[in-house]
Amino acid sequence: MTRSLVVIWLTAISLAVACIHLLLAIDNDEVEYSQGITPSDNLQIVFIGSSLTRSALPGTDPPHGILGDGRASSIRSMNHISERITNTLLADAIDSGAETVFLEINAYAHDYIDLLEPAFLGPLVVALRETSAQLRFIIKRLLNLPRNTRIVWLDRSTADETLDAKQLRPNDYYRLLKFEPSYPDELQALLARAGEADVEVFFFSPPRPISAVSMMGEDEFADLNSHIETIAASFAIPLWSSPAAWPDDHFMEIHAHANMLGRKRFQQELSQWYGERQ
Repeated sequence: MTRSLVVIWLTAISLAVACIHLLLAIDNDEVEYSQGITPSDNLQIVFIGSSLTRSALPGTDPPHGILGDGRASSIRSMNHISERITNTLLADAIDSGAETVFLEINAYAHDYIDLLEPAFLGPLVVALRETSAQLRFIIKRLLNLPRNTRIVWLDRSTADETLDAKQLRPNDYYRLLKFEPSYPDELQALLARAGEADVEVFFFSPPRPISAVSMMGEDEFADLNSHIETIAASFAIPLWSSPAAWPDDHFMEIHAHANMLGRKRFQQELSQWYGERQ
């Protein structure tokens, strides 16, 4: 099979996938909180995001609080969290009386692709994965099968390892595939509800280790940051992010989960940024 024929087949498949995705635009996100803790516990400052969020904050709040104002904070995290589930958790936080909510922007802005994967296959792989999830939900509904429940973790990471770039292998590296939010109207409606309830909402972008940025390239990293800033601006949500990569010794591995040093710096920089806005 020639390369041109492969490209034609892949194009046809991607178009079919896009059509199916539009036809199956349904809500398939159902969540359950871990540890028997209700969503309304300890909601003053809430962080919502992926495992990067889970590892971003100290195991316990410092005496002066995460943001320096003495308020308690809590985390709602899920591995590979989706945009829809992020929105669901934001709605829960608003309804439960949260005062300040920080949303990890990654779910609205990019996905991960392996560097060993051909770049032109990236969008197709993402679309196929999303469509597969939608199809599984449709089949379960037609057969009256129970929906899978996604577990939201409320605890924080206390692991403390240090990234050793010398031990990295080629397939440890990755690229970040940019995309636009799929449900902007839903988030806008939630932001309107937050405003009515006097809940302040912010975006934050977890920092990246130097080794990851070096492999991606400074230009691609700068383009990603610009993309994230554009998305935040489109929703008029203030964004905390680091314009430069952080040293490898702030992380446990290449995928940017912070260690104790990284958590301390994140808390300090976020607190300073928040205090300057008040």
